[in-house]
Amino acid sequence: MIRQIVYDAKDDAEALAIARERLGRDAVILSTRTVKRGGFLGLFRKKMLSVTAGLFEDERTDSSASEDAKERILAFQRLLEVKQAVKGTLARESQGNAASAPADPFVASEVTHLTGLANENVRLDLSTQARTLAAATYGPASRGAEPLVRPPMSPETVPSEDPDLRKQVEAIHASLQTVLSRLEERRESRAPLPGGEEEGDENARLLANMDVDIQHARTLARTFRKEGSGKSFAVWLEKRIPVVGSDPLTAMSGKKVMFIGPTGVGKTTSIAKLAAIHSLWEKKRVLLLTADTYRIAAVEQLRTYARILGIPIEVVYEPEEIPSLLQKHEEMDLILMDTAGRSQRDGKRLDELCGLYESYRPEAVHLVMSANMKYGDMLDVIDRMGVVPVSCLLFTKLDETLTYGNLMNAVLDFDRPISFVTTGQNVPNDIEVAQPERIARLLVGGDRVGR
Repeated sequence: MIRQIVYDAKDDAEALAIARERLGRDAVILSTRTVKRGGFLGLFRKKMLSVTAGLFEDERTDSSASEDAKERILAFQRLLEVKQAVKGTLARESQGNAASAPADPFVASEVTHLTGLANENVRLDLSTQARTLAAATYGPASRGAEPLVRPPMSPETVPSEDPDLRKQVEAIHASLQTVLSRLEERRESRAPLPGGEEEGDENARLLANMDVDIQHARTLARTFRKEGSGKSFAVWLEKRIPVVGSDPLTAMSGKKVMFIGPTGVGKTTSIAKLAAIHSLWEKKRVLLLTADTYRIAAVEQLRTYARILGIPIEVVYEPEEIPSLLQKHEEMDLILMDTAGRSQRDGKRLDELCGLYESYRPEAVHLVMSANMKYGDMLDVIDRMGVVPVSCLLFTKLDETLTYGNLMNAVLDFDRPISFVTTGQNVPNDIEVAQPERIARLLVGGDRVGR
């Protein structure tokens, strides 16, 4: 259930203050829009913010604890590679021994860790849960009949007795193949770099095709010719790509970690992935802090993840509250702070970011940016977000671009290592510790996200 109020405020600060006064400190701003109020005969009207604020109320009771535990187990199994679970289930069923197949011990142990329960009424049979999830996702299917997960439709999979549908699929399939082939041809047939000793250099062309800055591409190709004797270009390039660590713990680069970045780059989802990895797989005690009280339902989004993972979360309304929150949770192994997405051109919001940094004093600050941003915009973000000391870069949305040159450009121009990269929206699967060899292969075309 959610309680909502609508009112006018002169700015964001007043909007939040009014929300807390009327609804309590857990109130969040759901939406704002600029309107004009007052005046006389349409003249001298003032711009105001029309604000919708709300309070999410948790109505769970002790009597619903068992159902809540079951819901968390099911949610957890969605987080833990449901696709692989379904694939394993189908493989066992195809061998005719699904009924006797044992539950996956790793998943069972992780579920027990998550819930902290030993409830005999809660089934931990992975096959059963996976089949239920698959049926809910892909539609009902009976045992021994059609597979739960159907293969992508192609001309070969369309029933021959449906000629009209087959023609439509063939047309779509042909169009798709044409588009894909043209994209591949465009990538492979770009002209060599003009001018200079690197004209026609294959390595420089490869990097330029990946949107590495032309000057960087030429410099790297020239240096490789001098130093790279006996090595492949990709192997040599690995040494030019700094990363923070080789595993999730070292890549975090500290216990108290802060995430900053512009709006819409996926900070909150990335934090949820990291929280899941460290709490479920690394067995660490994780605390989530969020200072994002402006974005629509941002607090509730992270609170939902925290509830599923079984970890605590605290909302930071004022920077002065941070020391007491840290003291309250001093036993934690890892503290992840989410901040509101800020336009790099919003000076007031950047000042607020400085206030949070001064009170939190993180051991590491990860600047989160989308890999599909224009590089000019990325440079502007890096420059203006530098009001706090940035430790490393976290790149999101590698699955939403075909070129990865911006990763190299940022590393060379900004002199900061890469901590993590994300490759999709699934929690916690689609995040990777940044690896030089992986990034080098992406840059020279020897690898792609999703393969």
